Amino acid sequence: MATMIIRDDALWARHIEGDAALAQRIRALPADDAIVLRIEGRPIRFRKMRDGRDGRPTDGVRPDPDFAEFWRALQRRRGTMVTIEPETGAIDPYLLSLMATLTEWNSPEDAAAYDGL
Repeated sequence: MATMIIRDDALWARHIEGDAALAQRIRALPADDAIVLRIEGRPIRFRKMRDGRDGRPTDGVRPDPDFAEFWRALQRRRGTMVTIEPETGAIDPYLLSLMATLTEWNSPEDAAAYDGL
């Protein structure tokens, strides 16, 4: 499992520590392609940012709008380290989209009780 320090509104591949393959996977994504990453154990769908106007490649991803509220909450913890890992296994897109609306289930107690089931 990799870590990163929350530093920006975007998630940058160069900020990921401990998983060079994950950082490279983010860099290799075409613009606007989706990737699901688990941040602090919670799956969040991100989209690759477009390259710069001058053609320089961009190695960042931004959360889909459905996950923006959780990402904004993490921004209040700037400077702290969080865990990050690629999502494994099949993801049901419907259930993934519901996670952003069922926030009452996103407590640390629920994560400890139900994660891994």
